[in-house]
Amino acid sequence: MMYPSLRQFLLTPPQSLDQAQTWGLPLAHMAYQLDETGQLCQAPLPPHGKGGLMLVGVPTSPAGQCDPRRAVRDILTVCQGRGFGGVILDLEQPPTRFLSQLICGLEEGLTQRKRTLFLPESYGNYSDRASIYLTSAISGGSLRRRLEEAIDTYGPHRLVLCLRRARDDFFLPSVKGQGRPISQETLERLQRRLNPSVFFSPDLCAHYFTYMSRESGAHFVLFDDGATLRRKLEAAQSLDIRTVLAPWPEIADVTVALGLYPAERTRTGQVLR
Repeated sequence: MMYPSLRQFLLTPPQSLDQAQTWGLPLAHMAYQLDETGQLCQAPLPPHGKGGLMLVGVPTSPAGQCDPRRAVRDILTVCQGRGFGGVILDLEQPPTRFLSQLICGLEEGLTQRKRTLFLPESYGNYSDRASIYLTSAISGGSLRRRLEEAIDTYGPHRLVLCLRRARDDFFLPSVKGQGRPISQETLERLQRRLNPSVFFSPDLCAHYFTYMSRESGAHFVLFDDGATLRRKLEAAQSLDIRTVLAPWPEIADVTVALGLYPAERTRTGQVLR
């Protein structure tokens, strides 16, 4: 591996387990979801294999009668039974009383079991002990400065970089700084059709190009590839950030650029595909 000082977890949906397991990195299983009643649902996982992390999705608006204690109990039971080293809460919604109690209960239970709770940066003030993850995909400012500011708040050892792959098309001017996500196929089709001059932004650690459309005017396309994701990993490492979450489907085509090879390489010196 290119980054021996980093703990790298592959965020992996159940359908990608066979592929992701060949790379010899611990997995963060994207197989768990709380439903609107607060009950923990699980996608099928193979019975063998333990370790890694457990990612739990949370509904945007759980019912008001949900009992967070049941959710905490169910999550801790699965975490213990499968030997997970911690729990990632996937939270995109505004805070609620249910979420506050869920975080508090999980933090207490995981700490007692010497495991780690992972929270998004927007929930950083809900915990003094959880690891805080923030995305590498930004559309303005400086990634390094953003990481430094987060380190000032949480310290480098609590901070986790989520290696998200930027791939967005912005209308110009972009007042809110939010682009339209595009697929890799759409990106490649645009590049073939336009043959644009592609530039690298040292601040964003990403590539970009601009183009004009007769229908919608000026556009700004921001995107990552293996080289820019590698620069983001290097930035994290240089700041003593020790943990990285990498969504497997997003990096599957750039593993070599990131210095990742199938686990067999470390034993035989050959890459087995």
